[in-house]
Amino acid sequence: MKYIKRTLLLAALTATSFASLAGNQAAIASFDAKTLPITERSQVITDKQLALMEEFNRMTEAQTSAIDMFKSGKVQELQQLGEQTLVEANKFVDEYQIFLSQLPETSTCYVPENVTEYQRMIAEITEANSALSTVAASVGDNDEMGATMAMLNVQMHAGRISSLVQMFQMVKMCYMTDAMGMTKADVERRRAQKNN
Repeated sequence: MKYIKRTLLLAALTATSFASLAGNQAAIASFDAKTLPITERSQVITDKQLALMEEFNRMTEAQTSAIDMFKSGKVQELQQLGEQTLVEANKFVDEYQIFLSQLPETSTCYVPENVTEYQRMIAEITEANSALSTVAASVGDNDEMGATMAMLNVQMHAGRISSLVQMFQMVKMCYMTDAMGMTKADVERRRAQKNN
């Protein structure tokens, strides 16, 4: 009798697990389909941004003055690319929230705190991107040192913008453990075992 109860319990848990896994996989497929165009557009923008940064590097190697680099209009171009990236990042976060709402809390992909972190990153980068106009306008005609420091800040800002696009891919790291049917508790248990 105990054997039959255990077998039935195991069968019920397995059926529930498969149903949950199927639901998660459907949510993942939907999320991928909805975010693929966002990711593709973002990659095109990132490629343009990288080309622009390479141009900045070539100008630096050619010993172009930092003041002339600001006057070239390239910083404004970088700012426009940043605005486009931020639009795509906000679209991605909207889709990510929908994705999370379709998952059980036990899913390894269910990480709602990421939304808050992504929104914080987007807000910070939006503010910094908006400030590029002020930075460009504040570069004086005779302040090469100030312009050089401002250019370093512009380059660091470009790196932060690129990190938004990388965020899109980081979200998907949970797909493997989820496809294996692992829960958050399973992952935590394995981490604990490895740390011991």
